Amino acid sequence: MPGTSPTAPHVLLVDDDAAVAKALAAVLVRAGYSVSVAGSAREAELLLDQRFDALVLDLRMPEMRGDALYYLASARQPWLAERTLFVTGDITEQAEEIIAQTGCELLHKPFRGDMLLQRVLRMAPLASRIVDRAC
Repeated sequence: MPGTSPTAPHVLLVDDDAAVAKALAAVLVRAGYSVSVAGSAREAELLLDQRFDALVLDLRMPEMRGDALYYLASARQPWLAERTLFVTGDITEQAEEIIAQTGCELLHKPFRGDMLLQRVLRMAPLASRIVDRAC
């Protein structure tokens, strides 16, 4: 996305709700991340030729569940196995179990932008934030 540094960590954001995806991407871009947005798991699959530093994805999407995309993405980019955040409005026990099997973090929708940013910063720190902490 325009306005980010060429060395900014690249985040793949996958959510079938366009308004949610736009809002989440805005939070990350404002913080300094480069963000690619996919409106479906299939669209995200096509983007996996690019290198991503973190993956933020919805669990419940048409065509393919988020956990299936997680396994596919982490097979192609193994570091994503530990750099994935699930976001979902699904509060069922089954959803919790599915995500727990991946070992990834989970944010239940709705959530504040700072909660998203805090978790993404842990997975893919921004260079400027590292420098700020070192001073």
